[in-house]
Amino acid sequence: MNARNLLAVYERMRIIGLVSNKREFSLSWCGKGRNYLRDYVGHDRLGATVPRAVVGRLRDRLTAVAAIAPEGAAREMMSVVEEIDQAVMIERYMHR
Repeated sequence: MNARNLLAVYERMRIIGLVSNKREFSLSWCGKGRNYLRDYVGHDRLGATVPRAVVGRLRDRLTAVAAIAPEGAAREMMSVVEEIDQAVMIERYMHR
């Protein structure tokens, strides 16, 4: 998954109300520093590969929250998980 995909996931999560800003996304969902996502964007590194550990943490957190969320919200969250899975598969295919 590249940083462009990570930014798209952030935007989706912001739209559905799971996060309010990049700082919260970086800290709470990615488990990184407060400027993690902002640095990818600000330093024009959107094509950079996001480490598997970060992607895994984000995916695991979304899946865990979806498991206890109301049905409609859970569906939204799982569609974000599917978006992450697709981005990971595409990234793997591109780097064969």
